[in-house]
Amino acid sequence: MKLIELEMTPKERRAAYHRGEEVDRIPTTLSASETAPPLYGYKMHDYYFNADVMVDVESHLAEDFHADNMGIGLGLRTVVEALGTKIAVPENSVSYIEKPRINSFEQIAELSIPDIHKDGRLPIIVEAMKRLQDKYGETRGLGSGLAGPFTTAAGLIGTENFLMGMIRDKKGAHALLQFTTDVVVEVSKALHQELGIGLMLSEPMGSANLISKSQFKKFFAPYLKQAVERMNRFQGGTGIHICGNTKDRWEDVVNAGISNFWVDNCESLKELKELYGQRIGVTGNIPPVDVLWLGTPDDIDRSIKESLLAAADNPMGFTLSPGCTTPMGTSKENMTAFMNAAATYGKGAKKGQMPKGLIEFM
Repeated sequence: MKLIELEMTPKERRAAYHRGEEVDRIPTTLSASETAPPLYGYKMHDYYFNADVMVDVESHLAEDFHADNMGIGLGLRTVVEALGTKIAVPENSVSYIEKPRINSFEQIAELSIPDIHKDGRLPIIVEAMKRLQDKYGETRGLGSGLAGPFTTAAGLIGTENFLMGMIRDKKGAHALLQFTTDVVVEVSKALHQELGIGLMLSEPMGSANLISKSQFKKFFAPYLKQAVERMNRFQGGTGIHICGNTKDRWEDVVNAGISNFWVDNCESLKELKELYGQRIGVTGNIPPVDVLWLGTPDDIDRSIKESLLAAADNPMGFTLSPGCTTPMGTSKENMTAFMNAAATYGKGAKKGQMPKGLIEFM
């Protein structure tokens, strides 16, 4: 399958779209960096610890699919690894937490803000990002993302310990969350100052599938709001992705001051647009497993039309993307089909309006 050629560079497209001008294609992203190394013949361990491999994988993704995003994501575990959490890296799968850094809230005093030039894999990522900027900076705006305060806290002390701690030791849980909020903000600020990039937050631990609405309000929302307000001071706007069901907490998330909300495919883009589209950009939300990985090009085609119909006319803008990370093993054919459908139905996009390409097929 041949990739449809485009008229604008990602940098040109982003700037024009945010100015309210018509662009060649709806802004479209692939969240594939951490899952794509096997697509290009690399073992995951080689990717995690080698800037050459990071740059090569990201370069291939850019040139093969022409998505609008580029950058090495810190993901959910890079920051906690830099703080001392032990990470396991299988040969052919993404990393996972093997042993949290602390097992009690009393150990918070042992921790300090990571140094992006010294700790964990942060220096490798900084090196890779600088090289990508040198290579693509004229045509692409680079960015990154990292776990938010709540998910970082769980990665430091262990999910079960943390969730039980919110019941048994509320003071300790709040102390850990304040520390991880400081960590997330300061690491983001250091990366922004070093690389000139913006960073978004990822908070899978914030979904209704894992914590109650009451826990969300007491332990999640205050630290999200603090982190976003502090990050907005140096980067202007901060987006967030939360996996799973989130509708019962949309208002609190939006009230935290986010600029963009990337929701999972189990949620309705149309409802999010209708409720909050005057305040935030919306991102989503093609099913990553059932459609992008396991579906056919026709399935991808239908799903993209549905997502565009639901939210492409969002007043504050829309970005087409999978509902979560592109699964490992997704074929080049399906990723190309995704980008081609975006180019076809998202042709002639303009913020707040349905794309001309979609209207032609309605």
